[in-house]
Amino acid sequence: MSSFDRYVRRVFFGTLSLILVLAGIFLFAGHKPWARGMVLGGAAGLVGLVIMAGDIRRQGEVTGGQVPRLAYGRYALRMAVMAAVLIYSATNEEIALWVTIPALFATQFAMTCGELLGKKEQGTSQHG
Repeated sequence: MSSFDRYVRRVFFGTLSLILVLAGIFLFAGHKPWARGMVLGGAAGLVGLVIMAGDIRRQGEVTGGQVPRLAYGRYALRMAVMAAVLIYSATNEEIALWVTIPALFATQFAMTCGELLGKKEQGTSQHG
């Protein structure tokens, strides 16, 4: 497994853990719409991560004029998933839109926190 795959896996499971913990807290606090918004937005963010990781992995494999067309198609797919989640959340009163929106960015939050906290790949040492 490459270091890129390990990084994507770590971000994916870190984000999934964050989403499930926060949704559990909201659920136990009696805020079911908040929990639903967290799960829906977080799931869409994770789908976006998987699509983007696949796109990055394929960039080196595809040559010629296909690269921009494939990249734009996957970008459009990611945006369509996010738009569908936002529209569904906005039209369904059982899902809190204002929790769904930040949950869409849970993956970026996990990546940023990992970088700020200096998380390194397993097997490497951290020297200042």
